[in-house]
Amino acid sequence: MFILDPDTNTVSLTLYRYLCENIVGTKNHVKTIRLLNTIRDNGTSTESEASITSGSFGEGLEMRGSDLDMMASSKFIEVYADEKTTHNSMLTYYKMETDDVKPGFTQLLSETNGKKALFQFCEELNGKHFLSSTLFKQFHSYNIDGAIIHGPCVSDKNGILDQCLCLHCKTWISQASQWISRSNNAWPSYNVKQNQLSNFHVSMWMDHFEPYTLHAIEVVKTLNSKLLRWSNDMMSVNVKKKTCLYKRRVHQIVYCDKSSLKYFYIYYMSLWCARFAQTIPLTNTRSSNKHQYKQYNSCFCILLQNIHHDAVSGWLMLASVFYKAKQYDKALHIIIYIITKCTPEKLYSFMDMSDTHYQMLKLKSIQEKTIVRLWKIKRVDVMKFERNSWLIPNELQI
Repeated sequence: MFILDPDTNTVSLTLYRYLCENIVGTKNHVKTIRLLNTIRDNGTSTESEASITSGSFGEGLEMRGSDLDMMASSKFIEVYADEKTTHNSMLTYYKMETDDVKPGFTQLLSETNGKKALFQFCEELNGKHFLSSTLFKQFHSYNIDGAIIHGPCVSDKNGILDQCLCLHCKTWISQASQWISRSNNAWPSYNVKQNQLSNFHVSMWMDHFEPYTLHAIEVVKTLNSKLLRWSNDMMSVNVKKKTCLYKRRVHQIVYCDKSSLKYFYIYYMSLWCARFAQTIPLTNTRSSNKHQYKQYNSCFCILLQNIHHDAVSGWLMLASVFYKAKQYDKALHIIIYIITKCTPEKLYSFMDMSDTHYQMLKLKSIQEKTIVRLWKIKRVDVMKFERNSWLIPNELQI
């Protein structure tokens, strides 16, 4: 039997606490971030494109100076090395040609029977059409503010987001066969590890663990995660396909087996509904026709599903739609209700935790709730109007 030296055990626990509080977060925190990433990816993926949060944050880690790495994989394009595994007339296929190219690179030869619309991304060479990485990235950079081509990725002007446009190959190519059994110790490098632990001193972290400490760490680190906020802000509404996406999200919630996961889906459904509702044209419903009345009811129903991602902002947006419809008494009643919810123990992003907050987080009933259930009850988020939102009061538009 191996007996751990008491001094080594102390240092190990001390280092673990330091990593939890300052760098990685607790085991549950990492698991929560992974779940949020996975469910958000499921919700933002469409029939034509799969969204995947990758990099260190995709693994649930938020390191100092790290950015947000996102992959966008087309579902209508498939790559193959030697022979196709299947043939689908709805897909466009590219064949890998690795002759006369640098190691780690390939040319993608377009099939002549592919969709002609995709030829706009190709360059002709010796009578053959090859996919142009530059043209492909330039076309897909329209939805990123101040987009910059950064190696294989399209990045934003602030260097926060790296979006990699990907094509799927369903088989392992021969050049990458050794990756299956490669070592996982190559990253992070020694310098990266030293940078993260540069301020660690054992003497600083010898205090006794309180029972609620790790739970408080999970709440605070998730609440203050910049990468989580940025990735959540990327959720957009495809106006042309919003009804189809709405039904798909409802299906995800209804058929989710685990109640804890269901709350995560409801959380992202709520965020998405906040944007969906703002795309529905509204006018004064008191003197409107049948179509306008239907639009108003649709917006109202969508906004009722927007109250599940925090305790306040969803209700504020509901008050806004009543104000827009000139139903001021209803708007005022909701605002009065909202004011009663703005109490000292409420949580908001990037806050300094007070004794009141720590006392609240000590409660067993609070510790038993998932992070998104806690946000629904205790978090106060900002209310965001989209550009050209139909819910902005006329006075503010002026």
